[in-house]
Amino acid sequence: MVIRKNKNGEMILKKSSSKGLAFAFCGLIMTIIAVSDALRGVFLPQFRETFSLTESQGSRIIMVSYIGNLLFLSIGGYISDRVPKKRFIGGVIALWSAALAVYVFTENYYILMFAMMFSMGGSTMLSTSINLVTSVLFLSPAMMVSIFNFLQGAGITAAQNIGGRFAGDIANWHYVNLILLVLAGVCLVLLWRLDIPEEEKSADKDEKPQNGLLMIFGSPAGYLLIPICGCYFVAEHGMMNWLTSYGSEYLGYTVEQSAVYLSLFFGGITIGRLVFAPVIDKLGIFRCLMIWSAVGAAFYVAAIVLGKEALFLIGISGLGFSIIYPMLVMLIGKYYDPSVSGSVTGGVLSVATFFDIGFNAFFGKAVESFGYGISIMVLPVTALLCSVLIFVLKFTVKRSAEIR
Repeated sequence: MVIRKNKNGEMILKKSSSKGLAFAFCGLIMTIIAVSDALRGVFLPQFRETFSLTESQGSRIIMVSYIGNLLFLSIGGYISDRVPKKRFIGGVIALWSAALAVYVFTENYYILMFAMMFSMGGSTMLSTSINLVTSVLFLSPAMMVSIFNFLQGAGITAAQNIGGRFAGDIANWHYVNLILLVLAGVCLVLLWRLDIPEEEKSADKDEKPQNGLLMIFGSPAGYLLIPICGCYFVAEHGMMNWLTSYGSEYLGYTVEQSAVYLSLFFGGITIGRLVFAPVIDKLGIFRCLMIWSAVGAAFYVAAIVLGKEALFLIGISGLGFSIIYPMLVMLIGKYYDPSVSGSVTGGVLSVATFFDIGFNAFFGKAVESFGYGISIMVLPVTALLCSVLIFVLKFTVKRSAEIR
């Protein structure tokens, strides 16, 4: 395979067949990890029924999965800068697949929680890795990241819409994970045939490993990037994991109807990532982040605060949320040396995962104490904070010349 560089010095696959293979691999892996993540929230009511769980016990399943995020992003981000990207991604797929295999064969609550650490942590690490390697695989990385995240959104929406119709039987949890396990095997075959160029290290870069937190806070942006990502995580993941339960247990909808509303949110994310992909390169990452986050937060807040009659607005908020995460992942690395972009990005996202862990650690207990009506208000607050902090970052922290 021949590698060439564009005018920015980025390494690009020259052969169209190689680019086609790269697109097939990235697109398929982003789709199936999205399906896996979305099914956790869809089947949460069934988990509670099967294992006779309280709200607090149900929330522990979600909390443990984000502990997996923390472990994979913190450790994986460090490792990813020190081993070939292809070998690293293959290892993460193997760990993620092992968790899927556990889902196929067990109905034990404690084993389920343990496996959640590997499936959620592995899927988040894979998603982050795909966003990062896109810059060395394709000529228009921002557009391709948006397309791959569109496919991720499509996987989430399909899982919520279709999965909601079959979430009444725990046996279907086993069947769908078996299908995902087979597709994970296909991804490993595609990865084996794919060449992933390595980014060149800075010539003057000190090879001595640096402390991750010191690197993150070496830029003033780190103090804002962490809460921005943390608030975004709670707003999006809280919706993914709890809207089905909130709708079916508080608003009076069935599980199937609640899953449809959930699919509206991620359907908006999916459509937005496809439609807005060409716009991002023209307007710039930061400008898009400010506009889309403000629109997303406004409709998100309205949908939750106004209640049952306005819940359909959650679909419009999804359009605003559509580009936020992939653009944040690209934005983080722009504040740091390219040779440590994986470590820093993984570090920021892993620290931000504490927001997810804290939210899910207390949300179940909050529901038991105050009910869904009050407890759910945490979500619109975090959506609004995410948007406000993006504006603060824009106007208070000096940016790289690469970022508009």
